[in-house]
Amino acid sequence: MARLYVIGGTGTVGSLVVQELVKQRGTQVTVYARSPAKVLQADNVTIVQGDLDDLTPFEKSISGHDRLFLLVPDRSDLDKIMITISKTAYVAGIKQILDISSTTLPSRTFSIDHKHHVAEEAIYAIPKRSAYISIRPTNFMTNTLFLVHTIKNHDFIMDSADPEELQEWISPFDIAQVAARILQDPIEKHGDAAYELIGDLKTPLQRAFILSNVLGRTITYKQVSAQELYDHFLEFTKNHNISYFLSTFQRSNPVTRGLSVLLGGRIPESYETWATKNKQAFLK
Repeated sequence: MARLYVIGGTGTVGSLVVQELVKQRGTQVTVYARSPAKVLQADNVTIVQGDLDDLTPFEKSISGHDRLFLLVPDRSDLDKIMITISKTAYVAGIKQILDISSTTLPSRTFSIDHKHHVAEEAIYAIPKRSAYISIRPTNFMTNTLFLVHTIKNHDFIMDSADPEELQEWISPFDIAQVAARILQDPIEKHGDAAYELIGDLKTPLQRAFILSNVLGRTITYKQVSAQELYDHFLEFTKNHNISYFLSTFQRSNPVTRGLSVLLGGRIPESYETWATKNKQAFLK
């Protein structure tokens, strides 16, 4: 029986990974969570209550598992936590760690990105370790949910980008699908791979047009300053690093050509598909 350990299994991506893993026959999933009530209940799910400030419950329960799914939210000691967890896991016999990291950017461009990559380099350098997979998603389509208020009440989306500026997007559903598939593939198939995930490119005007069609009313685009957008995100996230990234991230690399391969032949979820699936959040 395959035994998988999950850290970060109650958030947007992690919960989808757990949903996919529990469908697999002969798979036992252990979820490490601060709030057990948020974990998917299933016969093949075991819950270990604990948090990242005290890893004692993790240290006592990791032995006997084959693989580890690791998703650590932004925090000042993110790199140290990731390194500690990985070292403990390898010593306990884990054969593969799959980490949800962040998109590849020039060194130290963003603090949240930099801490992930510091951790990656340190984990790669662990002597005699087993496999380490890094998943590097770009801007989440779900970040549109930070604009629910402006869309529902004022019929506009806002960004600091030029109206015709292409922006990278990825569906959390696709991130989870890629992760779940890798965790079920033979370990040697992926080795120490690092996969960057870009699922769609859309300009702000294109996103407004898509939302207009999906919602059946006109949604416009309002370009604001980076400061105004930062203040908006900070009100919701209460986190400088996340708010700075969301309000200033500027890149438009092509859609990841190999993403459909990682998805088993399925085309990546488009922004329009994501918006259609989540239209209830924006209805008045």
